[in-house]
Amino acid sequence: MKLTLLVGRICSGKSSYKPDACRIVVSNIVKDIIKSSDRSELQNTIHLAKRISTAIDMVIDTAQNVFDDIVVDGIRQPEIVEDLMLSHPHADLVWLEVPEEERKRRYETRKDAKDTESFEIADNKAIELECQKIFCIFKDQLTVVHNYTQK
Repeated sequence: MKLTLLVGRICSGKSSYKPDACRIVVSNIVKDIIKSSDRSELQNTIHLAKRISTAIDMVIDTAQNVFDDIVVDGIRQPEIVEDLMLSHPHADLVWLEVPEEERKRRYETRKDAKDTESFEIADNKAIELECQKIFCIFKDQLTVVHNYTQK
């Protein structure tokens, strides 16, 4: 089984990376834990890192019996990455790198109902800044994928 732990800032293209793999979307797991899909509540879950990583592990354990390629999409906290790397030491840790201007363009053109604030505010929430910490902490262990083509 190939396991990819996928990390990137808002609008870095996580949902389109490896489209044929089994996708475990972290925000869906978090929604289930907190019983809400409200973006502000989802972004206020830093204190739930251990519960989130345990839940992700349970989903991986089930999925690996059926799928050969699994992507854990949208990890936002270093503690979760650390837990998952300990329980799955052969996992690939991938950072999607996209210039800020392109991420802003994607954010503004996707017109998602959950995007109720400006890109600048959404991109600087505590949970997004935690995501950036992942890059700093695990920079020697991750593969950087430039997920952007200039047009």
